[in-house]
Amino acid sequence: MNKVLYSEEEIALQVQQLAAQISDYYAPRVSIAEPLVLLPVLKGAFIFSADLVRQLTVPVRVEFLRASSYRSGTVSGALELDIPGASALRGQHLLILEDIIDTGKTVSQILMALRACEPASLQICALLDKPARRVSAIELAFCGLTIAGDRFVIGYGMDLAERYRELPYVGEIDTCTF
Repeated sequence: MNKVLYSEEEIALQVQQLAAQISDYYAPRVSIAEPLVLLPVLKGAFIFSADLVRQLTVPVRVEFLRASSYRSGTVSGALELDIPGASALRGQHLLILEDIIDTGKTVSQILMALRACEPASLQICALLDKPARRVSAIELAFCGLTIAGDRFVIGYGMDLAERYRELPYVGEIDTCTF
């Protein structure tokens, strides 16, 4: 690994700020009977989502999405997508939780699939944004931290070939040494 980009403390502060923004935005829109439906994208967003959920002050329901395109490498391939049934999402306020928005291809396909479910609203929250590699136009309703340049990051749920997810910080790794 080359260096730590965001420390555990910086991430915790950012998650707290995102939770406050999300709670403020959705407070007039959701209720116990109609909670906000959080859609963490597995596997990368599981740690971010767990930390975020505990700080939200609005009622939530959690449904997990599974999206995989990297397999064991650092180059994105064909996307495999597993989304809960449309009947569970129709008419609900949906918030996709992503660890990182990179090219935007994965979240674009997720958005397309979720729009077919006819939600009341559909937004994206990402802990990290890496605009240098964006190829699909993505509008983030809630965005945490920005990764400058084209760096491959690991930690806080993000991996390289299923390694490094457990790191409590976000770090840059030199993929040439892998």
